[in-house]
Amino acid sequence: MQGNFFTIGIEMDATLTGDIVRRFSLPVGATLIGANAGCDNATSFILDVGTAVDDDAYIDGETITGAAATTTDIAASDLVGGAPMHILAGTEVVITIDYDGGARGDAAGIHVDLFLREG
Repeated sequence: MQGNFFTIGIEMDATLTGDIVRRFSLPVGATLIGANAGCDNATSFILDVGTAVDDDAYIDGETITGAAATTTDIAASDLVGGAPMHILAGTEVVITIDYDGGARGDAAGIHVDLFLREG
């Protein structure tokens, strides 16, 4: 069985002036199989995804650099442990965006999409 695939996303059009933390939990177990992120040209940020207990358990310090018409793909092999990560039902997932991380200006026009498979 392939399972059901779904995406959890966040998007912010403004230039960030502080770090952003978003939290959610799922009613079913799921497997994080990858992610995609981007930001406006000449801006950057650092992305961590984890849990309330370990905020970089799934994605650790991934620098996202804005470039015209491109995004950053984060494959399963780029996740902590180099493989898809199972998330138990009810786990609080934490997405952290370090707005002034990376080598460019403060993050602007950011998006983060997490790709998950049920089960």
